[in-house]
Amino acid sequence: MRAPGVAAFEARVPEKSAVYAYEQPEPATLGDEYERRFRANAKAWAFFQSQPLYYRKVVTRWVVSAKQDATRERRLATLIADCAAGRRIGPMRRPEE
Repeated sequence: MRAPGVAAFEARVPEKSAVYAYEQPEPATLGDEYERRFRANAKAWAFFQSQPLYYRKVVTRWVVSAKQDATRERRLATLIADCAAGRRIGPMRRPEE
C-alpha cells in the first residue's frame, strides 16, 4: 500500500467501521414481539424461512436498525406484506425479466 493509502487507513474512525449487516459480529434478531407478529402470518413466515441466510440477516438488520419505533413498525409491516406475497423487499428484489 502506498503512503496516502496507509494514512487513510490509519485515520479511520472505528465507530464508523463495520456498519454493514454482514460485518456485524452478532446477527440481528427481531425480538420476541416482532417475531411473534411475523409468525402469526404463516405464509409470510414460511417464505422468509425459505430465503437464504444472507437475506434473512440483512433484512432483519434493516428492520431493527431503524431509530424510531414508527419506522421499525413500518419496515416490519413491509417485510410481512412482501413475504406474504411471496417476494423479497424492494431493494433486495431481482430485476424482473
